[in-house]
Amino acid sequence: MDIPEDPALEFRAVFGAETKNPYPKSRVEEIQQHRQLLDGELFFDNLLISFAKIKDVPTHYPPHSLSSLKSLHNLIVTSPHLDSLKKHALLYYLLLDLPTQQQATAFAQRVLLPQNFMDLITALHLLDTLSLEDSIRFLTLPAVTPPLPEKILHLLYKHGNPSLAVTFISAVQPVLESPEAMETYFQAQLRLSPEAAFLYSRQAPGYLQAKFLRMLVDYCINTNPAVNALRLVNLPFTEEEKKVFEEGLKSMGGEVARDTLVVWQMHQGRVDEALKGTKAAAAKGDAGVSGVDWDALGRGLEKGLGSRLEV
Repeated sequence: MDIPEDPALEFRAVFGAETKNPYPKSRVEEIQQHRQLLDGELFFDNLLISFAKIKDVPTHYPPHSLSSLKSLHNLIVTSPHLDSLKKHALLYYLLLDLPTQQQATAFAQRVLLPQNFMDLITALHLLDTLSLEDSIRFLTLPAVTPPLPEKILHLLYKHGNPSLAVTFISAVQPVLESPEAMETYFQAQLRLSPEAAFLYSRQAPGYLQAKFLRMLVDYCINTNPAVNALRLVNLPFTEEEKKVFEEGLKSMGGEVARDTLVVWQMHQGRVDEALKGTKAAAAKGDAGVSGVDWDALGRGLEKGLGSRLEV
């Protein structure tokens, strides 16, 4: 086993005079489970692959024995691909795996690991351990530039909640390049604020805009429609968006979609079309999106139309 040039990187200097593997079986299994949940690659895996050029990372991490921990340590400290700063950062990650953070803190102070590197590695470690609420505090620090922002977004949304995903993107403002990432962010926005999701849909590439608008309509009609369906009719659609919106409602069918369309037609001044909808709803005895009396509403529309009413 090679001996590192820097005494601070020697195994005992980093991990102490351990005589047994600090990774118990339960911790090894937990790390492996988290790797599966993260689509087969931890954020630490990515660091080992991209920076240290280590192959077959799952065979090295998590260490199954003290000798395998020493082997991983040796791969890091003797890597020709790593400068001292990156070596310190990777070792700091491993020390965060220990039951307490005392050794990690002491090591960082001893090697003068910059605070922004400490914060970045801490954020990635929290993501790998699925401590997602805690990770946000570090991910959104101004001096931290998280790698793999789209992977982080998917993780926060899938295993966290929409608020975490939106907070991350709003604070870090990474460029989302894949349609999947844009859709994930749109879905997160949608669950927090249909209005914000609508505005984001306009910023999306043209080939996604109609899809996102249809998703917005579907969500509002099927999720708390007493509130969300009425939000739809107040959105400032362009002429092209109106076509997508109207076609979406008509293709969905169902009472809520029909009633929402009637209300929207009234807002647009399309009274003749709205009247037909109210008569259909009244004939069925439906209560409407918010308990609307369609029969009374229809009579009011007829009165308003007066001589313009089509026979």
